[in-house]
Amino acid sequence: MLGLRVKVAAVACAVVLVPLAASQVMAADPPVHLGEGTLVPGHAAADVGMSGARVVVSDPQDHTVYETSTNGTTWTASGGTNDTKPLQVEGPSLLTFSGGTATVGGLTFPAADEVVLGKGGKLVSHRAPNAATAEVYDVATKTKLADYAPPFAMADSTVWKVTEPGHLDGKDLTTGVVKTVLVASACAVGPDRVNGRWALLSGCNQVVDVKGPEAPRNLTVAADAQVGNGFTVQASGSDLLVTDLNDQSLGQRRYGPSRLPGSFRADGSGATKIVYADPDSKPRVISLSWLTADPQQHPDTVAPVLTSASAGARIRDNTSLSFEWAFTDPQDPNSPATGVNSYDLRYQQRPNRTTAYGAWIQPAAWQGLKTTGASLDAPIGTDTCWQVRARDYAANVSAWTASYCSEVDGTAPSLVTWRIGDRVQLGSPATVRWAYKDDTDIASYDVVYKVAAPGVALGKWIYPATWQNTKITSISWAPRLGWDECFMVRSRDYLGNLSAWSAQLCSVAPQDDRALTSAGTVTRSTSTLAFQGTTTILRANGAYLTKATEAAARIALVAIHGPGQGRVDIYHANIKVGTVNLAATTTSRVVTYLPVTPLRTGAVKIVSTSTAPATIDAIAFLRVN
Repeated sequence: MLGLRVKVAAVACAVVLVPLAASQVMAADPPVHLGEGTLVPGHAAADVGMSGARVVVSDPQDHTVYETSTNGTTWTASGGTNDTKPLQVEGPSLLTFSGGTATVGGLTFPAADEVVLGKGGKLVSHRAPNAATAEVYDVATKTKLADYAPPFAMADSTVWKVTEPGHLDGKDLTTGVVKTVLVASACAVGPDRVNGRWALLSGCNQVVDVKGPEAPRNLTVAADAQVGNGFTVQASGSDLLVTDLNDQSLGQRRYGPSRLPGSFRADGSGATKIVYADPDSKPRVISLSWLTADPQQHPDTVAPVLTSASAGARIRDNTSLSFEWAFTDPQDPNSPATGVNSYDLRYQQRPNRTTAYGAWIQPAAWQGLKTTGASLDAPIGTDTCWQVRARDYAANVSAWTASYCSEVDGTAPSLVTWRIGDRVQLGSPATVRWAYKDDTDIASYDVVYKVAAPGVALGKWIYPATWQNTKITSISWAPRLGWDECFMVRSRDYLGNLSAWSAQLCSVAPQDDRALTSAGTVTRSTSTLAFQGTTTILRANGAYLTKATEAAARIALVAIHGPGQGRVDIYHANIKVGTVNLAATTTSRVVTYLPVTPLRTGAVKIVSTSTAPATIDAIAFLRVN
């Protein structure tokens, strides 16, 4: 069912009917008295009812219900009584009572309960004594449709109720369409008080047009007043006073006399007629030919208007796309809204961000939709744009809306941060860190590493199981002296888009000076500045340190620089790779990266080339730059 809401603005009306009791009618201008109604002969009536040509009475003695459709020529027992309760004849439906049971159209209820037949005879309500809500049934199908807390009114297939102050809502229980009429804040509506286009409200003395576009009337009526199709009728002394609701000046006429206490009923077929019992308890019918014609309702010419729409996140982390929308059908005083009836939906797509959108696609199943949402699956990377339009029950069609687009993420995560600290690692622990960004969100990472022990080249990449599809964003380890350790990382999002491997990052822990053999004038020493706390001082030109079979593409020398320090030459595999001058104005530990060379394996030698001392701390062998 559609849950559409249409609001009708009620306009205050300056017309006020003078109080309607006979003693209160203005003496200067009394309503015209039109005499008696037409007699329906052949049967006395304790109570009366009517629907079109069908006149129904209850016998004054035993309350048996009889009916005629031949103006009294023949009367037929209807198979029940009215048990002293007012007859209810609406449309084709007659509510009768027999043996403690209320019956209408095959539905039965306890006669002691409150049973009300709606105008038009399509709906009936049943409420047990002191129950909080009443059950509303479809008379034709005998199906329960809803529960409503009183007070409310039923007319045709619609239930009318003031749901909040100032809002009279009518819900069509067949279509689900809800229409809202704005009324005075103190208004309420009760049984039998909506008929045709008019609702007679209590608490605010107002009659409102539930179809539009007529302005409301301010009207005070007696408690026994009934609402016919375009009029009200009520007892006024021994007469019946009829008020023309279609007339903005609320013209009135009198009829009678009627029996006291009175029995009268507006025609249940919607005709402008009344049946009543005269002083002799004979049924009579009044034809209200003088009533103003029903105001002509202007056609609905205004198309529905979009109130909201959403295709969800612009970039989606799943392949299931959805689109939801809502329209309202605007109310115009000269063009009452008919309500939103259906929708047409279309979409267009592009397979990736570098291509154009394709043509609009309008699936047959998405034309004339009664729902307000749709979904489809789209391949990764696909961008989908939706448009919708609406039509009302008068066939007015809105323009297509703007496009609402959502894209299935087809872009892999991109690297934001990738660092490992110093290439030569002089502390512990060592840490490699990374961070990625994505159009949606990061699902996991893969991390690989390879190592080189002292004297050998880097090995193959290693894929630890716990580092694949992991959520970690850093790895820490205790460096091993002389070991070169390298890492790569990649990332994937929740749709499986996988980035390329990052560039490799490596970190090497140097070998301490004590790992090298000395020759010449050499002194082993200690220093708080030194890596591992020890140094070796080359004190004469030609003094050196050496170590066999080291693999490197670059060598980094760790030495103490300061005043009075000398110079050294570095050889690898019998090739000089550089000279390092240790002289400086202040004393500090310095890592000097020598030029990059092809990866070589061979002995390394650090030779003093001056008479000044050269304080060597450590040496690192980088397998990659």
